[in-house]
Amino acid sequence: MKKYLLATLIACSLISGCRSKTEYGKCVGIDDTQDPKLEYKLSVRNVVLGCFFVETVIVPVLVLVDETYCPVGNK
Repeated sequence: MKKYLLATLIACSLISGCRSKTEYGKCVGIDDTQDPKLEYKLSVRNVVLGCFFVETVIVPVLVLVDETYCPVGNK
């Protein structure tokens, strides 16, 4: 039981550490509309985090739907 509690606490801390915003604006998901004035780049950190926690189902879904692409600069 302690292992599951520890794993849950670690997962929660890593989820809260996901990059969801940069200095140029908020990250967007796969189907979200991107601002045409900004240049977006795939957030490798968020994708790796989603792959790492694939067994939890919730983390990968949140990452793909909400935080896949992050703005890195103006066009």
